[in-house]
Formats: sequence, structure tokens, C-alpha cells
Amino acid sequence: MLSRPLYRYARFELKSVPKPQRAQALELQIRQWTPFNKTGWYLLWDKENALVWAWDADRVESAILDGKLKPNRTTVVPETLLHQAQEQGVYLVTCMEGVEGQVWSEHSLISSRWWPGLPDAGEWINFQRDAGTFPEHQSSEVPDPLPLHWEERPWARSAALGRSAMYGAGLEPRVLPVIALFLLAGSVWYGAQLIKLQAAISNQGAELETLNLKARPNIEARGQALEALSRIKTLQATDQYPDQLSLLAKVAESLPKDGTYMKEWEFLNGKLKLLIASPNKMVSSDYIKLFQSFGIFKNVQASPSNDPASLALSMETLPQAEIKFAAENVGSAKNEDAR
Repeated sequence: MLSRPLYRYARFELKSVPKPQRAQALELQIRQWTPFNKTGWYLLWDKENALVWAWDADRVESAILDGKLKPNRTTVVPETLLHQAQEQGVYLVTCMEGVEGQVWSEHSLISSRWWPGLPDAGEWINFQRDAGTFPEHQSSEVPDPLPLHWEERPWARSAALGRSAMYGAGLEPRVLPVIALFLLAGSVWYGAQLIKLQAAISNQGAELETLNLKARPNIEARGQALEALSRIKTLQATDQYPDQLSLLAKVAESLPKDGTYMKEWEFLNGKLKLLIASPNKMVSSDYIKLFQSFGIFKNVQASPSNDPASLALSMETLPQAEIKFAAENVGSAKNEDAR
């Protein structure tokens, strides 16, 4: 089981991507979202959405080997999936380390965020807003966290990129008894096999997990081959925002040269959050005007803070936005003068 600080969670909407392309599109999005050289993930399909828990596969494999275990026989399960699944509402859950905020809707996990300690009221409100919780359902007071309790099994099984998965115990334990009944109806011999099959059902969960792990290299190889054939079209269909490196360079270039620097950076599905620190007092309206002037952001907002030397901003990135740097602007001006 991975403790909460060792992995991250995201919900990807793939409604606009054609079904035959969703597997490779999702794989590309996971690679862009995670900073690891080799990413391990736990995947659930929820209608036209993908729920993904991702971690540093090299680091986890090293820990498994240090524990004298075999990676291909060890199932990695994020801690969130061993918490009790909820039906509806906003919850704060005690983890092995820290606490986790969860937003559920119709038995589906909409949003998840981890804090090393209890969040303050502002962080709790922002978490609910980011998850799209309606104002009338938001709570301004931080609730008492639910006590630490792990289920015996995860509330959903991981699926392959091209397969669907159901919440709860999964499809396999339901399908196997049905198959056994058909075998029993066929002949007495199949009836004898049913007895053996029922005796082995209790071991099917672990065996299925092992098969999933063994199949993952083949799935990843298939995804890489498909990516080589249709990378350009897939990128155009799924990567509608400027790359993060260019965004980061543009923001860093525009900050005052008085020791001001970026302290935190979070980018997901076109939404950017960042924390700026400065040795001097910061005026939020100046920075809002600055970021709006780039022509690549909209809905620039500043979060209230008691620290005048730090400023938290959130904004939305315009699709297909063109980033212009200062060096490019100077070059354009020289070309105009030459004419």
C-alpha cells in the first residue's frame, strides 16, 4: 500500500476524444501530467472519465526490492482505494500520514487533495470550489477527519487502458459463477469442475492482480507503437494548451527583478495555480493586470492572504494561446525599424 504523499490523483475527461483513440490519448495525458521518468498507475474508467492514481515506479520498485519482495508478484494499491468508498458529499479522511480531502458524487470520486496537517478554512473552501461543489453544499468549517480505517480490499480494481472497470468487487467474481452454472448444466463432468472452481474463487482476486501486472508491459508497448503512428493527431486533439515549460518561462521572465520568485506551481487541465514570494510588499491588483496582459490567461484571481510578502494566484489558460517572450518582441521591433 502506498501512503498518500507518495502518489497523486487526477480525473481526466475524455468525452471529446473518439472512443478508439481514448486509450492512447489518456496515456499521453498521464505522461504530460506526471514528472516521473517511469510512471506506475492505478486506473479506473468511470463512463467517459478516467480516474488515475500515479506514482514514481522506479522508487516504488526499489522499495519492493528492499523489502525482499518480487515486483511482478507485488500489487501496488494507493491508500485512497483502501479507505471506505462514499456515495455523496465532501469528507476529510485521516491517512497514515496527514489527511485527505475527498469529494464524492453518485459513488464516484470527483476530487482528492492531501495535506500534511489539518487545512485551514481558506484551503478547505478553495478545495471545494476547485472540485466544482455548489456553494449551497460547501462547508466553511473544516470538519473533524474520519478515523483511520482500511478496508480488506480496494473498493475498485485497476483496469487496462483499453478496458472498463466497475466500482466494488469488479466483474470477475460475478462472471465466474455464471460460467460455472453453464458448465454444470452441460453435463455431470462440468458439475465436478464447478466444485473445484468454487473452491478456487477465493484465490482469484490475487491471481487476477498478478495477471494485470504481467500484462502491463504488453499494454505499454502497444501504447508506444500507437503513439508513434498517430502522435501528431493525438497531440492536436488532446493537448490544446501551451506546454508548461513555455508557460513557466513566460511567468518567470515577467516577475520583478527584486528577488521575487515562484514558490509553488500547479497546472492541470488548463487551470494554473501558483504562489509568488517577494522580499517586498506585493499588490495583488498589479499582478492580476500583469498576467491578464499576457493574452494567454483569463479569470485571473488572487486568493486572500495574511502574508504581504506572498501572493497566491489562480487562472485559466486560453486554448491554443500563443506565448510571446520579451526577446521576440524586441526582435520584432528591430525588424520594423529596419523597414
